[in-house]
Amino acid sequence: MTLPAQFERIVRAHGNRTALAFGDEALTYAQLNQRANRMARRLRAAGVGDGTPVGVHLTRSLDLYAVALAVLKAGGCVVPLNPEHPAPFLARIAEESSLHTVVHDDTDQLPDTVRGSRLAVGALAEASADRDDTDPPTAPGPLSTAFLLFTSGSTGEPKGVRIAHRGLARLGPHSGALDIRADDCLVQSAAFSFAASTIEIWLALLHGAKLVVMPPGLPSLPVLRDAVVRHGVSVLCLPCGLFNVLVDNEPESLAGLRIILLSGDFPSPEHLERAAELTPATVYNGYGCTENSSITAVYPIRSADDVRAADRVPIGRPLPTVTLDVLDDELRPCGPGTTGQLAVGGTGLALGYLDRPELTAEKFVTAPDGLPRYLTGDLARATPEGDIVVVGRSDSMVKIRGYRVETTAVALALRSLDSVRDVVVKAFPDGLGGKALTAFYTTADGRAADPEDLAARLGAQLPSYMVPSAFRHLDAMPTNVNGKVDRTALTDPATPAGPSAKGDTVMQNPLESVVLQAWKDISGVDEFSTTDSFLGHGGNSLHFVQLASRLQKIFGVDVATEDVFRHGTVEKLTRFVEESRGAGRDSTAQAQ
Repeated sequence: MTLPAQFERIVRAHGNRTALAFGDEALTYAQLNQRANRMARRLRAAGVGDGTPVGVHLTRSLDLYAVALAVLKAGGCVVPLNPEHPAPFLARIAEESSLHTVVHDDTDQLPDTVRGSRLAVGALAEASADRDDTDPPTAPGPLSTAFLLFTSGSTGEPKGVRIAHRGLARLGPHSGALDIRADDCLVQSAAFSFAASTIEIWLALLHGAKLVVMPPGLPSLPVLRDAVVRHGVSVLCLPCGLFNVLVDNEPESLAGLRIILLSGDFPSPEHLERAAELTPATVYNGYGCTENSSITAVYPIRSADDVRAADRVPIGRPLPTVTLDVLDDELRPCGPGTTGQLAVGGTGLALGYLDRPELTAEKFVTAPDGLPRYLTGDLARATPEGDIVVVGRSDSMVKIRGYRVETTAVALALRSLDSVRDVVVKAFPDGLGGKALTAFYTTADGRAADPEDLAARLGAQLPSYMVPSAFRHLDAMPTNVNGKVDRTALTDPATPAGPSAKGDTVMQNPLESVVLQAWKDISGVDEFSTTDSFLGHGGNSLHFVQLASRLQKIFGVDVATEDVFRHGTVEKLTRFVEESRGAGRDSTAQAQ
């Protein structure tokens, strides 16, 4: 079955239920379906047909989901374009996918380099207003491409994964152990361009559940907590790193949940044990990959004993209609306890990589049993009970805050910068239960570059999750006896390196010492000055989420995660906090 057909089935059963809630706005399933139907007919008139790639360059709003449904109902293929990604990255996606049309925000500055016919979402809605709002004939089939999602590639170029309709439509009748219900409420906070968003969106919309749409950008912990409490959220999907931060900072937000679904990295046993004591919810350690249409397997954790039962928390067993196997080099099943490569298959299997037949043939294989599989690159073993445990990777791919990153792609981008010569990028624990990238590099003139400048120049080429959190300048790369780079000698740096004013910092403002200490506590970086940039000196987005929450509690002012990004040093952030406090006092005085 296709996504539109599954969604329309839900509309017939639950048309009056709330489908989407965004701020003070809401749409019922019937209203969302009618809006999408009208837009679909307008898109068909604009030339969108079977398999037509349509870029969706929208921030989170009610229109985002209506447009995505409209593209699918018109028979097209949705190509998410994240407005937060740099223009060169978006241009490569647009070129590789040969976009026919790009639907974008009315106020959005869509880069000129993104090719395709442009259609503002406001103009699309206006031109669709008088169209027929009944369900259009469903043109695509279950094996037609519904989404084209781009992931990090080892060559530095993003590669497009062709997600079939059936790969996501299966989540409707086959949510398995998750058992999503029409009276559930979920949160949509993952980036639309990220495969994790498909879990949140379709687990809700294919079951008649309510989907609470978070504001654009990174989630603020107080905003996320308030959304969970206000809407009575019962199912919360989170990357492991954000889950750890929530347990540490807003544990009360977990109390009313029924299900917590984790994904993206190895979960922290400590945080899992604490969560099991804080909430009656079942915590599922989930596993999935873009090439198998997101969520594939889950392992339930109902008590601390479930965490302590094994040396590493399993990913469990596959959901209905998908498969999960540990295979040897001959693609034969490994026995319990034997490590092999994890392979996935079944109805979730993607249709391969866009215009990359050799890579598709390498990764999408036919096993001796005659069934197709995708070789994930994850190393795993089966327990005697039949659960699967992931133990590592067989290549250079790592998970950074839930996103797949090829370290070679980051190294290539850094090596392309002026003055940079040799580069090795490695991932190390970030202190939050996840990993962060560190770039080791040499320069032509032997002088260290400014980490803030390196981070900014990389950020102009790559998504933020691919920009290293720390940069370590070396006089020369260490080599082994064979003359090759000795990666094992590149160890976890105790502190970030680079030009900055270290040692005792003269505080220009007494509040700076409070902000500085908060940052040191959160980031684990001891040598840090008030003028050092958070980016490039050990900081990542999860650190920023925590810092914003900490400062909000300390000073009693609204500090969003984006504020930490925008005011990227202790000095600037302190000035922002001080101005916010002053504005608050002024408004209080006026009220009196």
